[in-house]
Amino acid sequence: MGSIESSVHAGSFQHTLSVGSADSSQIRESVSLKTRTLRLAKGEKQQRIPAWLRYSRTWAVVATVLTIVIASVWRFVLDDEEERQFFRDSVQEIADRYAQDIKRQGVTSLSSLQALAAMIKFDDSNFTVHNFDGIAGSLIKAYKGISNLQLAPFGTVRYIHPLVDAKMDNRAALGYAQLLDPARREGALNTIRSKGIQAVGPLTLLQGGIAVIGRCSIFTRFAPKFLPTESFTKAGVTYHSNCSTPETQLLNCYFPGPLESDGVPTHFWGFATVLTLTSDLVAPVELQRLQEGAHRIGGLSQFDYQLSAEVPHASLADVNGVFAHSFRAGPGWIPEDPVTAYVDLPHFGIKWVLKVEPVDGWPRMSASFWFHLCVFLPLTGLLGLGMGVCIISDIRRKALQVEKLEEYKKDVISSDIIMSVSNVDLLQFPMCLMSVDHFMNLRRLISHETARDLNKLCFVDDSKRLAHLRDEEGILFFSHQWAGFFHPDEENIQYNSMLATCDELKQKKARFQWTWVDCFSIPQATVVQQQSAINSLLAYASHCSIFVAVAPACKHSDLLSELDVHTYSSRAWCRLEQLGYLMASVHEHTPSAYLNTGQGLTPLWGAEGVVTEATSLDVMGGNFTCCARHHPDGKKCDKQKIVGVMLGIFWQLLQIRRDCPPDATRSIQLLHQIEGKLEHYFPSTTAYSTDEGNQNENIDLFASVMPIFLELFKQDSDASVDDKLMVPRLSRVTEDDLPEVGQELPLPPVAARRNLRA
Repeated sequence: MGSIESSVHAGSFQHTLSVGSADSSQIRESVSLKTRTLRLAKGEKQQRIPAWLRYSRTWAVVATVLTIVIASVWRFVLDDEEERQFFRDSVQEIADRYAQDIKRQGVTSLSSLQALAAMIKFDDSNFTVHNFDGIAGSLIKAYKGISNLQLAPFGTVRYIHPLVDAKMDNRAALGYAQLLDPARREGALNTIRSKGIQAVGPLTLLQGGIAVIGRCSIFTRFAPKFLPTESFTKAGVTYHSNCSTPETQLLNCYFPGPLESDGVPTHFWGFATVLTLTSDLVAPVELQRLQEGAHRIGGLSQFDYQLSAEVPHASLADVNGVFAHSFRAGPGWIPEDPVTAYVDLPHFGIKWVLKVEPVDGWPRMSASFWFHLCVFLPLTGLLGLGMGVCIISDIRRKALQVEKLEEYKKDVISSDIIMSVSNVDLLQFPMCLMSVDHFMNLRRLISHETARDLNKLCFVDDSKRLAHLRDEEGILFFSHQWAGFFHPDEENIQYNSMLATCDELKQKKARFQWTWVDCFSIPQATVVQQQSAINSLLAYASHCSIFVAVAPACKHSDLLSELDVHTYSSRAWCRLEQLGYLMASVHEHTPSAYLNTGQGLTPLWGAEGVVTEATSLDVMGGNFTCCARHHPDGKKCDKQKIVGVMLGIFWQLLQIRRDCPPDATRSIQLLHQIEGKLEHYFPSTTAYSTDEGNQNENIDLFASVMPIFLELFKQDSDASVDDKLMVPRLSRVTEDDLPEVGQELPLPPVAARRNLRA
């Protein structure tokens, strides 16, 4: 259907364009005639025009050729722009890929701290500290992008690997007390409070180079409760920590950690630090490949790049936060129109910007532009002369195609409508009944599948037997609202009301031996079977002898909202069940329909002024759980599932009024209510939202169906008796009215079906 509709729309659009061009030509010709007339009136001498120019067809061909040429130029310009945009999008993909690689490497490098911290956390013999150089070397080799790893027991740097290498000498950092230095104390305390990893940088190191520093606080059950007393000298000033008295211990030297899984407390052991030079961090990513021509996109192969911090550290302010760049794109490089990708590590407080631009700038036009303009366009103009002659026939051919597609679309919808109204009383799925004795001994409502496996269901797929059960033994139809998304009645409040209903009906000498409840009468696990049962809902309701709406006050187990007769009356599925029974009993003066709100049985329609025939008719205006839950996993809306059922009901009411049986007064009253508010009862569209966030997407309900439906009914009304569509009525048929077992139900005559779909 999607391809057909697209073709139809495309054809209509082309037809509109062609008509517009013809109208424009007529207007131009009219203006030209008026201009010549004015010139003659002023005494101007009209110059002789060649005969071939006076033919309108000539000007039509010229206009067509000019239109084709102009459209071709516009198309070429547009293609050229799209090609250049394709180049830009391709470069953007490359930049995004490098940004993701840098992000992945950053996370990997900082994650080395977690591995180091985990080893110390469970190390009760200081094995990690004593073998730090070997362990750190293995971590650096495995995680890559790391310049050195450091351990700072009690906040003072004691171990660094490598201590000295070709890039930096770290010996000056040994003995550095991070908790005593006023310049670094607050940052160190923040890391302890976070009980995780914090990163800073890129920044300029005192020993030279630009680096990112990550620091992780470590808490173990083996660490002392209080930090030891220490001192630290910086720039000739000595700083001390006093942890010798109880007052100072709790104030400055006590840093408890989280409890272990067995309840043992932990305390601050120290810091694990990773220092990675930006050159080491981006080395595994190989950013230099951008300028070395490793990527070729059209005529572009070499790219300048620049990697910088979005909010530069104060030490990098003079270079605008740039810490990695190509040869030409240094700190002073100002790109004209780069693509931008972001390296975002929010958990570590890192956000960097990668800018990429072709070395020679973006191409202003594609390589084939001048060839198209100088060679292809003139050839297009020559071909346009011949095409102009074929334009009218081509439009006519396409218009016929569109007409055929529209007819096919209408034929498909007509077939669906005829199928819906013809099968309104058809048992597409057996009516699943449970004996009253089994039902009253259930103790709680169970699912269809459970009841089936326990052999408590009677599957009836024969209309004659169903009529026998209804007339001779009695079928009690329970309508209720689900008090939970996954179970209809967890608290057994509604089930107890159903039991009370059975007892009261028995006291009234009502005859019923079978019960129908949606949770065990309609499949819950199989979507196809469930839809077939939903399509048969009206047939189920029409074959019951007693209809009872159970709506005691209770609470929804998932939403925790109060449920009562008002919420029951607002439920769409409950309204559809009511409507099915209402249509079946529309010719009865006193239908056996009751309402039980926990206070005994009362007549259903008009009871307490809540449940009325008007509310039962307004199925589409009721509340659907699927809409309230925003259609999880993008499931189909239940409103779409019952479109065919509602059309079958509407057809029946129209058919009753048309045929005017003696007992049609009540049906005509229902029909008057619908026709007065047709859009209300049969809305064209409905808002559809999903849990992914697609809010208020309008989906079709009756917009494309209702016009064809009304046209079909009009055709059916005008047809002869033999050609009318044979639609079963939801009424109290007897066994004698039904065909024998195995005998096919009457179908619409072939001529009638063919005429209705035409």
